[in-house]
Order: sequence, then structure tokens, then C-alpha cells
Amino acid sequence: MVPLYAARLEDLGLGNLVQLECACGRTAVFTPAMLRTAGVEPAEKVVDLESRFRCRECDARGKAAVSIKWER
Repeated sequence: MVPLYAARLEDLGLGNLVQLECACGRTAVFTPAMLRTAGVEPAEKVVDLESRFRCRECDARGKAAVSIKWER
């Protein structure tokens, strides 16, 4: 398990999930495969996803809290 500040997309396994929670309260959960389909490079840091995605509810960009749900 890698700390959040150092985790890259390539560090995530098949059972791991990336959760983005917007300031408005909307939560979105992504698998590593979904992020690769969205054009995220494998070497990109997970914490950098905060500025890359826009909330579908409030249309804000860069106001999401990023976390990883590690497979046990």
C-alpha cells in the first residue's frame, strides 16, 4: 500500500477504487480501468486528479477531495 501523496495510477490494483468527493457533497468512485479510459496516464499521481475532473452536480473543478479505497 502506497501513501496517497505518492500513489500513481499504475500502483492501483484491480480491486482498488479512487473516490472523488466534491465540496457540494457528490461522490464519484472510479476503477483504475475507468480512469485509463478517461485518458489518465499510468504515471500520473492520484492526488492530481482533483484538478482534472469536473463535478456533474455543481460544475466545479478542483474542489474535490481525493481518496483511495484499497482492496484488503
